Amino acid sequence: MRLCLIGLLFTLSVSLPFDTSEAPRNIDWEALVPDYPPIADPFTHLTPDQRLDLFAILGIRKQAEQGMTSEVSPTFEMAVEMAHRMNSQGLDVEVLVQKARKIEEMIAEQGRKTVPQLQGQIVKIPGFAMPLEFSDKGITEFLLVPYLGACIHTPPPPPNQIIFVRLEKAFEVDDIYTPVLLTGRMSISEVTKKLSYVDGIADIFSGYTMEALEVELYQQ
Repeated sequence: MRLCLIGLLFTLSVSLPFDTSEAPRNIDWEALVPDYPPIADPFTHLTPDQRLDLFAILGIRKQAEQGMTSEVSPTFEMAVEMAHRMNSQGLDVEVLVQKARKIEEMIAEQGRKTVPQLQGQIVKIPGFAMPLEFSDKGITEFLLVPYLGACIHTPPPPPNQIIFVRLEKAFEVDDIYTPVLLTGRMSISEVTKKLSYVDGIADIFSGYTMEALEVELYQQ
């Protein structure tokens, strides 16, 4: 999916006054993620082909649950055949699928966790701006994401890798492919925003909010 960007212009840079006695802390995106214990891999006994089959089965079943495919479709029949093949190899597909779902839930839960120590800190972080609304005066709200194309394709980054940014004054930029460097005050705040695509609208969840104080082009 592609963002509808026709006619989009942004302004760089925009600066707002802030307390210079508090020096911004330079951070990267890893600083937004708490330290987690590693998740054990329950599928080390599977061959590469068996792992591919397992996650294909899981993906197709989830599509069926979401109404994206029918249980009488060729795609679903392919998943049934893969399950039969794995069962014939002495594997319990249903047990494996439940383990895979559990792993996905654990990964999703980790993606919602934030770092409490960032609350109230003034930080400086690079990223890419995904505008939430368009105006001939520029934008005052956007999502900051860690890599080019994030949120344009599914799935989006986890919430702790998305920052909802507010600006007091609107700004413009030539395109969303230009990385920016933001300085602002962070807060731990879950926000749900709708992002417009050419073919629809999607809910995007962020775990952080930033009141931006300065926006500038990012020089690597």
